[in-house]
Amino acid sequence: MRQLGITMRLDQAPQVVKQVLCGQAGLDHSFIGGSDTNLRADEAPRLGVGDLWTPENHYRWSRSRYGGHMSASVNPVRPVRLFSENVDVGEKNNLEMQQAEIENFMKQLQDKIASCVATLKESEDEQARHHRERDGLYKQVALEKKKRTDMASTIEQRKRKLRTFENEESSETSEARLRESIEQLNIQRRENVIKLKEAMLGAVKKQKQYGALHLNVIEVDAKVKEMEKQVIVQQQARAELERDYQRCKTATEARRFELQSAKDEAENVASLTPSLQEEFKKMPVTVEELEEAISEAIDSANAVICNNPNVLEEYERRCKQIQSLTETVESEKANLDNCMKEIKATQELWLPRLTDLVSTINETFSRNFMEMAVAGEVTLDERGTDFDKYGILIKVKFRETAELQVLSAHHQSGGERSVSTILYLVSLQDLTYCPFRVVDEINQGMDPNNERKMFQQLVRAASQPNTPQCLLLTPKLLANLDYTEACTILNIMNGPWLEGASQVWSVECGGVLDSDVPAGVFAVILRIHEKRKEKGLQLSSCRPLLALWLEQLGNTVSSSRAFVAVHASAMRPR
Repeated sequence: MRQLGITMRLDQAPQVVKQVLCGQAGLDHSFIGGSDTNLRADEAPRLGVGDLWTPENHYRWSRSRYGGHMSASVNPVRPVRLFSENVDVGEKNNLEMQQAEIENFMKQLQDKIASCVATLKESEDEQARHHRERDGLYKQVALEKKKRTDMASTIEQRKRKLRTFENEESSETSEARLRESIEQLNIQRRENVIKLKEAMLGAVKKQKQYGALHLNVIEVDAKVKEMEKQVIVQQQARAELERDYQRCKTATEARRFELQSAKDEAENVASLTPSLQEEFKKMPVTVEELEEAISEAIDSANAVICNNPNVLEEYERRCKQIQSLTETVESEKANLDNCMKEIKATQELWLPRLTDLVSTINETFSRNFMEMAVAGEVTLDERGTDFDKYGILIKVKFRETAELQVLSAHHQSGGERSVSTILYLVSLQDLTYCPFRVVDEINQGMDPNNERKMFQQLVRAASQPNTPQCLLLTPKLLANLDYTEACTILNIMNGPWLEGASQVWSVECGGVLDSDVPAGVFAVILRIHEKRKEKGLQLSSCRPLLALWLEQLGNTVSSSRAFVAVHASAMRPR
């Protein structure tokens, strides 16, 4: 082949070419899966898979260099152009003939095997019969051996009894032997009585010792209890002293704070000049001397003559007002600090739990959103202590070049908002505690691709165990959707065209359809009537049939099915 210029096959290449292909196309980082992989494709990025091929789709994941978030894209696989299947008709016919010959040969072998199996069964039955006969003979022989052994044992017992009678002693010898035994027993009895007396004396002595020791123990227990009471009293006194110490310490700190505040206020009113410092040095040091100096200063101030007699009263009134306002401000400030501490403590109880819950919702929302669009996240909008402005921010982007934007009517279209809303509801599916959830026409305005992906995620989320039942109301459903065993589809026919069809059906059924039956339930009644006719049942009136339909609808909604799709449409004449 090398003489013809052929160097290698299509599945071979030099090492340099392989390295270039791996470096440019990333062939060593591409993975291939089956059709089942489509159902769990969202779990692939967690395993480090960035490029995944299935027979239907091509999945690619990439991580942003700036935000670090994952973005995903899904493209359908093109139809095959090379290596397509070419069937050789002649070769196919030869293979089919060989297959037929092999099947005939296998049929002959199966017939022979069946014959051999029948013969083997007869042999096994015969062998089982012989085994049963042998077991019966074994049992009969064992019974005869047992009878023979019993007879030999009986003969031996009779012989031993006969020898006993022959060797029996005379009555006088036996009486002497018994008298001697009685004498020995009496001697042992006297010895045992003496030992019992000594033991009882020892027990009385030990009982007296026990009584004395028990009294000592009671006395010691009383002393211990008294000491424990004294310890408790001392501990209570110690606790009271500690509380007094803490109160004194708190009062001292408060006085120091008041002193510092008064000092700061005095320094703000009048700065401490060198002359004032000299004056302070000349002032008394003790409390009594200071109070005496204050009294003298007040008397001197009262002795000042002023033309306006109300000035001093106004001054004193304003001083009292300033002091009252200062105390009010301090009290309100203390109350504010206490309230802020309580708010902080309460916030620390619920904010971490709320943050964890939003983080869980964000993980599910981001994972589901990667299958539908580019990226999305859910965050908590915190506003400090302004709790009435807290909220949930849903940020999405549907294009690679765009940035994450808050979900609103100004940035996204109606279909994009519907996709984001249903994905947020799906993220809440396993976190909310409610019996069921109703979603009304959420797929309105969606393109078929997003609607199909949305329906797949909604079914998958609602089918999980321990999640609320989900009811989807919609006027339209796409064809070839993926349903699971947990899904139920209810089609409700309605429209003005049902009146003529109902009259025709009433004539065919012998006039059993009432005239006041709503046209909206006619198609459902017709379907139930067909089912009952298949079972050979007759209808005398339509009202029981309507009640039966309502009962079936109620049973369907309250059943264990996790997902119910109610499809309401108009019935048009053919």
